[in-house]
This record gives sequence, C-alpha cells and structure tokens, in this order.
Amino acid sequence: MRVSAFVVPIAGLLAAGCGTAKTPAACQVPSGCLSVDQSSGTCACTSWQTLSDAVVSLKFLVTGVVIAPPGNQSGVSYGNVASGTPPAQSQLGTRVRAVLRDAQGKRTPLTVEVPSASQGQYGLTVLGSTTLAVAMVPGDGLGLSSQRDVYSPAYDQVLVWVNPTLRLLRDAGGHLRGVWGWSGTCFWPPGATGGNGCSAPSVLTYDVGELEGSLPVPSYKQAFVETLTEGERASIRGYDRLASTPPPTAADLDGDPRFLRLGPVILEPEGVMAPSTAWTPCTGPARDDDFPVFARTEIALSATEAVIVEQSWLSSTIGCSQQSPGLALRTTTSGCTLSSTAYVDRMFGTLAFVPGGNEAACTRP
Repeated sequence: MRVSAFVVPIAGLLAAGCGTAKTPAACQVPSGCLSVDQSSGTCACTSWQTLSDAVVSLKFLVTGVVIAPPGNQSGVSYGNVASGTPPAQSQLGTRVRAVLRDAQGKRTPLTVEVPSASQGQYGLTVLGSTTLAVAMVPGDGLGLSSQRDVYSPAYDQVLVWVNPTLRLLRDAGGHLRGVWGWSGTCFWPPGATGGNGCSAPSVLTYDVGELEGSLPVPSYKQAFVETLTEGERASIRGYDRLASTPPPTAADLDGDPRFLRLGPVILEPEGVMAPSTAWTPCTGPARDDDFPVFARTEIALSATEAVIVEQSWLSSTIGCSQQSPGLALRTTTSGCTLSSTAYVDRMFGTLAFVPGGNEAACTRP
C-alpha cells in the first residue's frame, strides 16, 4: 500500500468572536483515491485504484553459479553448515530489482512487493523499497565435492529459478509496483506442472554442459530445458563468467566489479596454501541506491516499453553481514600441483577459481 499526501483547501482558523476555530472541511478526495487519512491535518491517500496489472514474461531467473574447487578431495559449501567438511556460514542467491523503461527512455525502479505471507520465507525477502533478495532459506545448505583434480567449465553448476512471476501494477496515484511471486509450475517432480502443483519458488541446478549439449540432461530436469530457446540456454550459460570463450584470466576478473579477489591457491599432495573466504558485501546496511548492475534481462511489454530485471551484489538481509563460504582443499594425486586464484562472485556469494596451469599430472573427467 502506498500513502501519498496531497494538500487540498480546508477551512483555516478564522477569527470569530473571541477567536474560536472552525472544524476543517472534509477532504476533497482526488480521482482514483479509495481511502484517505486526515490524522496529520492534511489529506493523505492510503489506497489508490489500480489502473493496470500487466504480466511480465519472465521465464526464469539465475540465482547462483557453483564451481568445483581444484583438488580431487576438495569441496565447497554455502548456507548454514555448522558441521561437516567444509563448514560454512554464508548466503547463496542474488539481489534483484525491476526497472520500467518507458517510451521516452525514462527508467523508473518499481516498488517491490511479495505476497505478505511469503516475506522472509521461501527465499524471497524485501530489502528496501525497490530491491528483493532471492536466496537460500536460512537454515538450508548446499555443498559440492570434487572427485577429480580439474574440471572443465562444462561441469560448473547454474542454479535457475524456473517458476518466477512478476506483475507490473500502475495505480491512479502514479505509482508503479512490481509484485513478485511464483507459478504452480515446478517442472519437477513429475505431475507438479500446473494448477497448485508448486507452492513455492522452484530452483533447479544445471551443469553448463547440459545447457550447451555436451552433457546429457537427466530426465527429471528435461522438462524445463525443453521450454528454452537456444538463445535462452545461452543466456543462462552466460551467467558463468568462467565458462566463457576464451576463459577469463585473473586480470580480467580483477577488472570486473562483480568479482572480489581472495588470493592465490597452491595445492599439492604435500600441502595447501589458500586464503580466507570471509568477505562482506558492503560497508553498511543494504540500500536501494547501492546497486551496481552485474547482469540485466530486458523483457518487452510493448513496442515502446520494457521491464529490465537487474541483478547486483548479494545480501539476503538488510544488515549485510560478513559471509564465510566453506572451502576445503586437498589432492591425493601423486605429482599433481595445482595453482589458481580464488575469487568471490559477489552476485551470488559463491567461490570461483581461475586456474594457473601446471596441471599435467592431475586427474580430470
């Protein structure tokens, strides 16, 4: 609900006799205002008539990229993983906003809304007036273990929210709202593909190779892939910067504000050198105006208007606290020496590793 104050003529304090005042006249309610509040002495509209409710054709939203670390006995973990190898205290997901670009090119961030019952649940959390976190539910965890020393980018995993919904509401007060939710189509398990089959956001994990055709797609993930055009598959793969051709160098990532350098990794059977994974998304509370854009998806509403879904650094809480993804590094392969540079992908809160070479004796798929 948006509250808008508007000034209307009301009877002032008129001297009459010894100075008694008249009661203010009733509000002159503007067109489209459904209810008002006069408690402050002026008229404030507390509810406006909805003029239009447009469905934005958002088919999916990428919420994470998870990459296997070097070393055949290594692993990464995200979320709240108090025990096990490796432990973690981190967030996983992305922070988004929707922006309307009108026929004149003006860009207006939409006021963000989620169903009241889902705020803070199902991974949807409103962080400000225009930004939304789509993240792992607190208490959950995700881990990935290596079984080879070196993996090609085809085995990088991309997390895809496959049933998002977004509506653009315009009201008589001139407000624009973006209402986020989810459809009943989960794509998995079988049969949960319509009606009320899915009662929460559904996130599926795909290897990059499954989206480019170099790896087979398991049957339980096939239904969503079949809905994608080749351009949409390429768009999802494109979120994995390390899977690009040619692959990025450490210098490339150093120049990309999406990535935060943690430091060098050296790994061999005799020992490991690795940096701390602790990082903090920002220096203060998460704010709407601190939103460097790392990725954007444009969806046409008409020939002259479009909604642009933008993604920035991740924080799933206003407090923007320190994150510590879990990282364990080890190789048991004789003669294998692995060197890389470790980064945090700030858009998702995950770790990335740029190989440094010297991998001839190491195992790979």
